[in-house]
Amino acid sequence: MKRALTLILVVAAIGAAIFLFRSELGNFLARLESRILPCVKPITYTIGSFDSRFGISKQTFLSAVAEAEAIWEKPVEKNLFAHEANGNIKINLIYDFRQEATQKLMALGIVVGDNKASYSEIKSKYDAMQADYIKQKSVYNTRVAVFQNRESAYETTVTHWNKQGRTTRDTYDQLSAEKASLVAEAAAINILQTNLNTEAANINAIVVALNRLAAELNLSVDQFNMVGQERGAEFEEGIYKSSVSGEEIDIYQFDTKTRLVRVLAHELGHALGLPHVLDSKAIMYRLNGSTNENLTAADLAELKKHCGL
Repeated sequence: MKRALTLILVVAAIGAAIFLFRSELGNFLARLESRILPCVKPITYTIGSFDSRFGISKQTFLSAVAEAEAIWEKPVEKNLFAHEANGNIKINLIYDFRQEATQKLMALGIVVGDNKASYSEIKSKYDAMQADYIKQKSVYNTRVAVFQNRESAYETTVTHWNKQGRTTRDTYDQLSAEKASLVAEAAAINILQTNLNTEAANINAIVVALNRLAAELNLSVDQFNMVGQERGAEFEEGIYKSSVSGEEIDIYQFDTKTRLVRVLAHELGHALGLPHVLDSKAIMYRLNGSTNENLTAADLAELKKHCGL
């Protein structure tokens, strides 16, 4: 009787665990099946987090995903992916400094091409903006230092006359005029600071573009530093992640539909289980520097090898 009760409790515990972690278990089994029997059943996906600051609709984004999956499916005439409401892979559109930088560059009228000439042109723009920023920053620091000295002297004088308990009319008028002047100067300094912050943000956008281009073109140049903030050195437009909680594709940046489709196709390739290849024109090359929207021989070879075709 005691053994039977123990067995019932164990079965109940297992059942409860399966129920509580049914989603994780389902994801794990789906990933296991796709690894053991690759390309037999389509990998399902759904749209997860979607940030509207990219300025595109979900329908447009889904259309880009459909184009990306077709890049893999058409050459082998297989249904490798499928959009479902509860798909196993969540595709997220995440807005951060990368897309912010892209949009700032577009607002500045800076077009980023994938060649050394574009790098040199943007570098010249960076040098000019950086020099102007340093000059403005020096003016700002000087005015802040002068303001702080004046403000300290004003407060000392006010404290002195407050202790006296009375003051002359001339002194009162002088203190009132100085206070009004300090308020006006504080407002002017705030405007300078706002302008500096805007300029720093624009320079940082150019830094993001320069560092990405340097990596894509394999240039032997120093990493540019951000103004007033720290960013990671690695620039990733997208990333595929797999964990016990499931699979996700995070998209962080794109400036054209072509680049969006390519980065989606690249991450879908990782979702299939494909590695990076050495061909710089390939979808599975480690950097998204090409405009090619078709599988190269290197891509196709890895796909056929993986799917056993």
